[in-house]
Amino acid sequence: MIESPTMRDLLLKLCRREDLTRDEARTAMLALMSGQASDAQIGGFLIGMAAKGTTVDEIVGAATVLREKVIPIPCEGSVVDTCGTGGDMRQTFNVSTAAALIAAAAGVRVVKHGNRSASGKNGAADVLEKLGVQLQATPSELADCLVKTNICFAFARLHHPAMKYVAEARKSLNIPTFFNVLAPLTNPGRARRQVLGVFAPELTDRLAGVLRELGSHRAWVVHGDDGMDEISTLGPTRVSELVDHHIHTWTLDPRELGIEYARLSDLQVNSLEQAADALLHVLDGHAGPMRDIGLLNAAAALMVAGEAEHLPGAMELATQAVDSGRARQTLNALVERSQQFAK
Repeated sequence: MIESPTMRDLLLKLCRREDLTRDEARTAMLALMSGQASDAQIGGFLIGMAAKGTTVDEIVGAATVLREKVIPIPCEGSVVDTCGTGGDMRQTFNVSTAAALIAAAAGVRVVKHGNRSASGKNGAADVLEKLGVQLQATPSELADCLVKTNICFAFARLHHPAMKYVAEARKSLNIPTFFNVLAPLTNPGRARRQVLGVFAPELTDRLAGVLRELGSHRAWVVHGDDGMDEISTLGPTRVSELVDHHIHTWTLDPRELGIEYARLSDLQVNSLEQAADALLHVLDGHAGPMRDIGLLNAAAALMVAGEAEHLPGAMELATQAVDSGRARQTLNALVERSQQFAK
C-alpha cells in the first residue's frame, strides 16, 4: 500500500517547482482545511504555489475539497454567479454585484457569492450590508430569498467554516494566493453558470478548463487587458468561454457595442459610502461609465444563463432591466426579504 505524501513531501516538490498531481493537491488541501497544517506550512504552501504557478489538476484537486466542506444552499434548477478572484488592486466600485442585481432583474436566478474586503472598504458583503442587506442567514432562508427575489447573497465566511484554519496565514501574507482562485469555484448554490473575473491573463483558459472539469455548463472567464478582473470598459477584455465542454478564447472590445473607453478614475471609489452610492446610481440608471460597465457585465451573465444568443441582445435585456426600474426594485426586494432573516 502506497502511503499518502506528507505536507513536507509536497512542500519539497513545490521548492523544486514541480507540479502536484490532482490527488496531491487534494491531500494538501485536506490537511489545510482540517487544521492538520501549521501556519508555517500553510504559508509555505501558498507561497510555493504562487511562485510556481498553478495547473488545472492542482486547482481541481483543491477545489473538490472546498466543495465538499461548503455549507450548501438548497437550490433547484439553474443558477448563475458573478464573481471575481480579487487581486487586481484597481479599487473600482462593485461591478460584479451590480451585474448580479441587473441580471436577476432581467429574470436570471443569481446566487451571488462574496465576502468582505480584505482592506475593510468595499467588498460585496460590505456594500450590500451598507445598503441594508442582512448577511446572517441560514441556507433555507437564502433558498427562500432566491425564490422570492431571484437573488440571494451567500456570505462566504458563513458557508466555508473550514477556512478558519488558513485565515491567519492568509492575513499575514496579505497577497493574492491560491485561495483567490479557489473562492469563485465554490459557490454554495452549486452554480454551474458563471462569469468569473481573474487577475491575470494566463488564468482565463486555465480556470475555464477547471470549470469544465468541475461540471460547469457554461462560463465566461474574463480578464481586462488593463488588469481588471471584470469585463473592462477601459479597453479590450480576454474572454475564455466554456460552452458544451468546448473552450474558445476571444477578445471583447466594448467599442464594438458602442461603449467608448472609460478612464480608470471614472470607475474608482475611495470609501464604502462611495461604493454604495455608485451601486445605487447604476441601478437607478444614471448614464456614465459605471452604468456602461455594469450593463456589460450583466449582459455576460445573461449570455451564460442562456437568456440571449448574442451580446447586443443581452445588452438590450440588461438595459431594459435598469431603465424599467426593475434593477432597483430587485435590490429593494433583497433588502426587505433579508431583513426577515433576523426575525
